[in-house]
Amino acid sequence: MKNNRDVRVLIKKVKKMSYRILLNAVLIAVISAFSIYSATYTKTTSFLKKDLIWLLLGIVVYFVFSMIDFKLYRRYSRLIYGASLISLLAVFAFGVTKLGAKRWIDLGFMNLQPSEFAKIFMVLTFSALLVNNYKSSFSGLKDVVKSGIHILPVFILILKQPDLGTSLTLIAVFGVLIFVHGIDSKTITIMLGSLVAFVPFAYFFLLKEYQQTRILTFLNPEKDLLGSGWNVTQSMIAVGSGGLFGKGLFQGTQSKLKFLPESHTDFIGAVFLEETGFVGGLILLVLYYSLIYNIVRIGNNSNDEYGRLICYGVAAIIFFHTTVNLGMIIGIMPVTGLPLLLMSYGGSSYIFTFMMLGIVQSVKVHSDKY
Repeated sequence: MKNNRDVRVLIKKVKKMSYRILLNAVLIAVISAFSIYSATYTKTTSFLKKDLIWLLLGIVVYFVFSMIDFKLYRRYSRLIYGASLISLLAVFAFGVTKLGAKRWIDLGFMNLQPSEFAKIFMVLTFSALLVNNYKSSFSGLKDVVKSGIHILPVFILILKQPDLGTSLTLIAVFGVLIFVHGIDSKTITIMLGSLVAFVPFAYFFLLKEYQQTRILTFLNPEKDLLGSGWNVTQSMIAVGSGGLFGKGLFQGTQSKLKFLPESHTDFIGAVFLEETGFVGGLILLVLYYSLIYNIVRIGNNSNDEYGRLICYGVAAIIFFHTTVNLGMIIGIMPVTGLPLLLMSYGGSSYIFTFMMLGIVQSVKVHSDKY
C-alpha cells in the first residue's frame, strides 16, 4: 500500500511540473553542442562527447532536485552554508591552478568548481535569512549591513581564488533579493551611492594587477592588440563578421584558425554569433529571456515567500551571467571569466545550472498555490 501511495505522489508531482523551463534549457544546450563541436572538431571530438554526457547528467540532476521539497533548504540552511564554506576552503588546500587561478578540485572524472555551487547555496541560505529574520521588509541601512555579513565570508573566499566574476554575481544576487523582499527607496539611494564611491577603492586595493589590466583593456582594447586586448578584439571581429545571417554552421574562421582563444568556454557566444549572425543572436536572447521569465513567473505564483526569493535569486544569476558574458564578447563589458550558462563548456557549470533549475521547478511542484 505504501509503495502505491508513493507512486501516486510521484505521479502527482510530475503532473505539476512545468516543462517550459526544461525545454528552454535543452534548446540552449543543443545550440551549445553544435557551437562546441564547431569550435573544437578540427582538433578533437572529445569536447562534444563530454558535453553531451554533462547534458544528460544535468537533466537527471534537474529531475532529482525537482522532486526534493524546496522548504527543506530553509530548514537546513545553516548546514548548507557550512558546506559551502568548507568546499571553498578546500580549494585552497586541495585545489588545482589553471590560468593563474585556483578554483578547481580535481575529482578524477571532472574538475569541480565549488564557487559555481556557492552561488545557488547563497541564494538558498540568504533567502532563508531574509524570511526568518526580516519578516516583512528591511528598515534602513543597518539591516542591509547586518544581512550582508552573511555573504561576506563567501565573497572574500571566492575573491581570493581569484574569481572576480563570481564575486560580482554574489553582489548582484544580494541586491536583487533584498530589493524583492522589500527595501525603502532612501536605503536604495544610499546603497547605490556607496557602491559608486567604493569602485575606485576596489580597483586600487582589491583587484589583482591582471584584473586591473582587463578593465583598462575594456576601456581601450586597441592599446595592446597583441597582448591583453587580443581576446576581446578577436571576439568582436568574429561577431562583426557574422553579419545578419552568419557565415553558416561550422563555417566560422576565428576559432578554427585559432585566432579566438577559449573559443569553447568563455567565448562560445562569439563562435555562435559568427556562424549564425544577428538573427542567431536574437534567437539565443529570446531563449534566455524566456527562461528567466518562466523562472520569475513560478516565483510570483508561489504562495511561499522563501520559494519566491529562490526563483528571483536564480533568475538574477542567469541574467547576470548572460548579460556580462554577451557584453564581454561584443566589447561593452570587461572580461571577468563568467561562463555563458548552458552554452559554455564545463561540467561544474552544467550541473550547477540544472541543479538551480530543478530547485526552481521544486518551488512549483511543492507550492500549494499551484
